[in-house]
Amino acid sequence: MSALETTRRFDWDTFVARYWNQRPVLFKGTGASPFTLTDVFDASAGATRRYLERSYAVDSRPDVTFTVDRSRQLVLKPWLPRASDGTLEAYDARIAAEVGAKRYALIISSLHSSGYGLWSRERAFFAELWKRVGLPITGGITTLFHGTYEHSPVGVHLDRFTTFLFALRGRKRMRFWRKRPWKEDVSTVLDYQPYLKDSFVAEVEPGDILYWPSTYYHVGESAGAGVATSVNVGIPLTEHRTVYAVDDLLRGMIDETSLADHEWTQTRLARVDASPLMRDALRAGGRLPTVLPRALTESVEAFRSVSRPRDARRHIQETWLKRLTSGGFQPVPDPAPTKRLRDGDRVHADARFPIVFEQEDTTRWICAANGQALRGKGGGQAVAKLFKELASGRESSIRDLLRPFRSGGRTTPDVDVIAATREGMRSVLEKLHACRALTRGQDARPHPALDAS
Repeated sequence: MSALETTRRFDWDTFVARYWNQRPVLFKGTGASPFTLTDVFDASAGATRRYLERSYAVDSRPDVTFTVDRSRQLVLKPWLPRASDGTLEAYDARIAAEVGAKRYALIISSLHSSGYGLWSRERAFFAELWKRVGLPITGGITTLFHGTYEHSPVGVHLDRFTTFLFALRGRKRMRFWRKRPWKEDVSTVLDYQPYLKDSFVAEVEPGDILYWPSTYYHVGESAGAGVATSVNVGIPLTEHRTVYAVDDLLRGMIDETSLADHEWTQTRLARVDASPLMRDALRAGGRLPTVLPRALTESVEAFRSVSRPRDARRHIQETWLKRLTSGGFQPVPDPAPTKRLRDGDRVHADARFPIVFEQEDTTRWICAANGQALRGKGGGQAVAKLFKELASGRESSIRDLLRPFRSGGRTTPDVDVIAATREGMRSVLEKLHACRALTRGQDARPHPALDAS
């Protein structure tokens, strides 16, 4: 059997049975790819927007890399895609005028977090894989590789990810080795010419999907002088340590944001302002005092406040629901600005990706959609009925959805918990609309005077 199989038919059952974590395969021109150049440009411009708005030019951004002839650029602003470019083609024309005959590479990681169109289609595509192999615990990564570079800036390497490459523009070559081709105790090699004889290649063109397991050493190469664009999706499978999951959970308790706060602000622990560490800590004779510095004591108390069994249990539940509704790709894109939903507006959810609703206890509940979560209190069966109606995917008016709820304010004594009143549940629907879990249809109001809101 050849080192690389090629097929023109893509289906998940055959893929999982023959190739998943077993061997590379190239799917030629199947039309199955979820990515478009328009979505990729929008996500790229979204990923660089905040950076471009900053007043300083040099920054160590781990998620964005730009190289010119293998030289990594520290001043990124001139090289990044901008919304004003309009398209990847226009961006390339601007860069070509600067670099001339030199080769360049733009690499953006976590691309899915910066564009809703790209993220939503990616989630739908991989949902079929998760049905067969399970949802990855820490989620996949999405990386843009774009430019005229000779080969991947990191050279030959091994990832802990099983990887899909989606070719969008130009021609590209991926070179593979079944095992590490060198004897030296190094993880990557830039000059791999001595090892070519033991490798095999895959030539990809727009519309192709290439897959390889995490056990294959590899490097991406240019297959021509033109610009090549591809999106890689990596799913972590090997070397997954428990500490990664613990770190992921603790980081969430410290600084994850929530739909429950209007400005998506941080949790209690992140708001703590600790005292300075003790100066002149050593006593005479080089001995430390018997009490901790105040700053460390405050840190311990702050962590204890968010790690009480009840709070930790709620946080774990919230984290899981976010993971579940993100479809394996976090962080998710930011919500859109919240807009007022009036009684006559009609909304519907996507039945393929329903809004998840769970009771926490007899009075508290939580809902999650598109990687975001909301907490509420009260409402009883009326709340459960509302979410059951949304899960059906049917279009409903805001008036009908809110009819079972009594008038009242939106807030509860807990600032991050929404009251299940008419205005509180309107707020829930508005936030779900902002994170694109609800789509607003045609305005059904016969006359503005009939709108009670």
